[in-house]
Amino acid sequence: MARKSRKNISETVRGAAVQEEIKRPFRAGLYARISMETEETIERGTIETQVELMKNYVADTEDISVAEVYKDSDYSGTNFDRPGFTQMMEDIKHGKINCVIVKDLSRLGRDYVETSNYIERVFPFFHVRFLAVTDDFDSFREGVDLTVPLKNIINEFYSKDLAKKSSSAKKALWREGKFTGAWEPYGYRKSEQDRHQLVVDEEAAGHLRAIFSMYMDGYSYSDIAKELNADGVLSPTLQREYYRSGEKPSPESKPWNNYEVKRVLQDVHCTGDSVYGKYQQSVFQGNKQRNRPESEWIYAENTHEEIIDKELFRQVQEKIREFTEEYKKRHQLNNGAIRSQNFYTGKIRCGGCGNRMILSREKSGTFYYICGANANHKSGGNQCKGHRVKKEYVDEDVLRLIQSHMKNVLDTEKMIREMNSASRNQTQYLLLDKEVGKLRRELSRISKRKSDLYEDYSERLITEEEYMQFSRIYSNEIENIKSRLDAVLTAQVRYSKDYHIEEGWGKVIHTYMSKRKLTKEMVEAFVDSIIIHGKYDYEIKLVYDDQFAELQKIMKEKEAQSR
Repeated sequence: MARKSRKNISETVRGAAVQEEIKRPFRAGLYARISMETEETIERGTIETQVELMKNYVADTEDISVAEVYKDSDYSGTNFDRPGFTQMMEDIKHGKINCVIVKDLSRLGRDYVETSNYIERVFPFFHVRFLAVTDDFDSFREGVDLTVPLKNIINEFYSKDLAKKSSSAKKALWREGKFTGAWEPYGYRKSEQDRHQLVVDEEAAGHLRAIFSMYMDGYSYSDIAKELNADGVLSPTLQREYYRSGEKPSPESKPWNNYEVKRVLQDVHCTGDSVYGKYQQSVFQGNKQRNRPESEWIYAENTHEEIIDKELFRQVQEKIREFTEEYKKRHQLNNGAIRSQNFYTGKIRCGGCGNRMILSREKSGTFYYICGANANHKSGGNQCKGHRVKKEYVDEDVLRLIQSHMKNVLDTEKMIREMNSASRNQTQYLLLDKEVGKLRRELSRISKRKSDLYEDYSERLITEEEYMQFSRIYSNEIENIKSRLDAVLTAQVRYSKDYHIEEGWGKVIHTYMSKRKLTKEMVEAFVDSIIIHGKYDYEIKLVYDDQFAELQKIMKEKEAQSR
């Protein structure tokens, strides 16, 4: 099949872009903001959910396209000194976007006066359309009342005040020893008469006592988990599911693991005491929990019936602390050695199950990569029957492939350069290349003038009428330069018989060409991924594989042209 000319492709793409621009004249910047709050319900969603909502809204419109997404995480709405918002305003000044979309008015800001100023004065001055999706506000809608939707900001303050009062009420319940958590601690249920009161579940309590007894008898976390799973004991997660649904789930669907065992061993609720406020819920990045300082915790004694004697609980905590310290000392040197030797972090996976491969060291000192599922089977994971391979073997093959790759690239590049020098179109191409550089510099200069024009206006150095007059002049100049630049680039394609190796790629190759030993830096520079299928069977994908394939394709085309 005959190849389409690059000229025709570029003209087709450019024509499609023009049609799209006509169809969708508004280039939108989606602005999402979220602040750190302890009451996650205040913000009603993460940054990601805000962006997704706005994208869905745009998808249902015919005149708006998404040009850029701006995010401010952990920034209050009470002022506008935010990096994402600042960048958005810069893009407005440069004409990159002409529409601003937010989830609701409070995402733009919580300062009523300043927010009103942006909506009523700043955005209209730049001819920017403003939309708040959930408030059903569109500044370009005929007959829109700017004052009515802004009252929602005041309502937002009111809602926040109510949430703070609700939080205070919760803390008051804590001080009274009332349970307010969504999920009861293992060994307990919520009382049917008082949902803030914990009562003992005798069946689960019996298992809890057995767990403490086994640990004091020298059982490890994994040993205890094995015993519980063998006896078909529901894990804490499944126990809560059972309480909620009334239907007993299969124990195998979520078995006990090391983490679950350790967590119940460290839960102070089993002693009849309670501790509240250990975590704060953040809506930033997916409602992630963050630890509070211990000084902010609220303790309450004898809030419910004990299952584990306080002295036994203290002994278990001391034993856990001693074990943890011993473990850290025992593995500190070994883990340090593993970290220094683990060149492929995040890059190497098992071909059998897709889990990451973990570097381990045998007693002999030999390093092996083993499947993560295989390594963690004691913790309740599914054991993979694959793969175990010496790190030494992987390193040798990776180094050999990188060296071969670099040599082939340099040889191919040399051949193409020799072919390029013989091209009759080379001189014309270089002349056009200079013209492209000149036009781009001119475009940058005029664009900066237009940008600086607003600064002059804001400083009252020129009138609004002067600003609008010169702005139109600069806009026309910019469009003229862009048209000339498109014409030159199109002409250049006709003379483009040259191929230049990508600059970053070339620097990487020349940096490591003389290396005879594999290093972590080389792996970071060259290796994209490694899939282990067996002891001597693995596939290595390099970062620049696609560019190398393109380079060889170009060489074959050059060879055909030279015949």
